[in-house]
Amino acid sequence: MATDTAQPTLSLSGIAPSAPVELSGSREGLNIIFKHPGSGAPSVAPVASDVWSVAGWTLQFIQLGAQQKLRLDEAAAKTYIKVVTGRLTDPDRSPFAAERQVRGTLVEQDHVEAGDDGALFAVLTQTSDAPDSIRSMDQLVFAGPHDQVFRWQSFAAKFGHLTDVFDGADAHIVPGFHLLDESGVEIAYVHFWAAGKGVDLSTHNHANDPSPLAPAFAEVHWVFSNGTGNGGMYECDAPGAQTRERHPMQRGEEHGPFFVTDPTTGRPKLRDNGAVEYPWHGWQAGTDGEHGQAFDFVAAFEISPLFTDVTTRVAR
Repeated sequence: MATDTAQPTLSLSGIAPSAPVELSGSREGLNIIFKHPGSGAPSVAPVASDVWSVAGWTLQFIQLGAQQKLRLDEAAAKTYIKVVTGRLTDPDRSPFAAERQVRGTLVEQDHVEAGDDGALFAVLTQTSDAPDSIRSMDQLVFAGPHDQVFRWQSFAAKFGHLTDVFDGADAHIVPGFHLLDESGVEIAYVHFWAAGKGVDLSTHNHANDPSPLAPAFAEVHWVFSNGTGNGGMYECDAPGAQTRERHPMQRGEEHGPFFVTDPTTGRPKLRDNGAVEYPWHGWQAGTDGEHGQAFDFVAAFEISPLFTDVTTRVAR
């Protein structure tokens, strides 16, 4: 008699949070502990984080083992999934879009399925309470376990000891989540920022020396809200360049690598100091003819080079 080896479909709402969460000891934000990516066998139970909410959205991190299926919440208004490591085979999605390309992350089916190496991903759910735009920072209040760590500060206050480029800018940043493996190695840091109309979050290339408090990373941005519909990533030849190549991004979209990759390994190319190599780039918030403020609200996924492999990319 044939044996049915298909994995049962688990329900997102039926998985109790099991990923340990704690205050980060040395850095801002929270630590969430997952299994080492790629180590999840089909028989290993999925790992779910607690759930946090902000501005009518909920956010949760999920890790599936090889070929595990997960049924999504059919009552949710819209569910988006940002893959961090591994891949999904249904829908077919890996951590990175095509280089410098923008893609949507909306999942329109009622389930997802992980590939042979499993997958670690963020589930971002837009509820009916999510506003069309963010008009005030008062709308961006996080709620959930240890939510006292989610305190916004201006870019000028955060980085004023390093540069004056953010003086007067209506731009704000908040700590986030350090996704760690069981040995304490960081898989990714996910944090959030908001930029008001016309704000340029500086032309940079992440070339500073990495340190334990500011490690090297491969960066992807994911958009909760584009205030004017015109904001997005850009790249240019140098700070102050007259010409910029713009990449507008809308709600639920992410971009592919801006960092340089080694074509022989699929890994980020590192500078001599250990930093990931990037061209000059930045985020430019848009403008419009409307009165009042409208913020770009964005999640930054800073994935460790140790867990970054663009060879798993599917251009969709």
